Amino acid sequence: MNPATLEFSIERYAVYPSTPSTSAEADLLPDDFNEWVDAKGDRFRDTFSRICFYLAERYVSPVDNSREETVIVGTEYGNLQAMLRFQRQAKADHKALSAQQFPYATTSSASTFINISRHIGGGNATLNAGAQTPALALLHALLHVHSHPRARSHVFVGDTYCDEARDDIRKQAPAARSSSGICYLALTEGRQFSARVSFESTAERALKSIATDARVYLDSGSRAQLAAQCPPDDNGQGFAADEHNRAFVFAAFLQGALALKPGQRAALLLADADSASSIEIARHHE
Repeated sequence: MNPATLEFSIERYAVYPSTPSTSAEADLLPDDFNEWVDAKGDRFRDTFSRICFYLAERYVSPVDNSREETVIVGTEYGNLQAMLRFQRQAKADHKALSAQQFPYATTSSASTFINISRHIGGGNATLNAGAQTPALALLHALLHVHSHPRARSHVFVGDTYCDEARDDIRKQAPAARSSSGICYLALTEGRQFSARVSFESTAERALKSIATDARVYLDSGSRAQLAAQCPPDDNGQGFAADEHNRAFVFAAFLQGALALKPGQRAALLLADADSASSIEIARHHE
């Protein structure tokens, strides 16, 4: 079945940090974090929620009641840090647990509290599809935009990594680098761009599904699978070829898409051992 081509406009995008960092989690928060994020409940949040909230408070537009808005968080590990902390405290002394702590320690904590803090009433979703997470999150965002005459999708893609998350990654890819970071994207209805999202069994099949004149961005999995078949990689960010966190290549791809001239295309390939996907964006209007 051929994937549908969906039209949309990009309202804005951002990524934090702007490049992969080896900083400890305690040093990851931006210097102006407290200027943007309400301290209420912060002692229960983990680093993933904190960075999502920072991006939401800084970049999400005020709610437009004439639009159907939704929040989509695409993450492999998400609020794992808060969930593990909650479980350990429950095991050590369940009587000391606070009822206020639980809402911050679920798989959907970040997306739920973004809705609440930004007064977005259109629902939320938290998605995990491994390496394909950016593609699945973008597809859900596009489908939401196409389901309503006036709509906006807020997409957050990425991860922060506690020790347990990094241990899990090393089991799959011992040499992989895992740098914490999250990318934010706001989509609305419009005809600025069109996108095709395809899901394939291998990176080679995903590569064959994109236009030959597209500027290509490769994640670490597709680069490893394609090896000598790799096309020229348009990712100019200079981060490590073995970076596990797809937030950074997704952000580089979005930056490249915004730089396209009408008629030009860009494509992002994502792959792991079991599956692959491609996102191809064509620009129609400035």
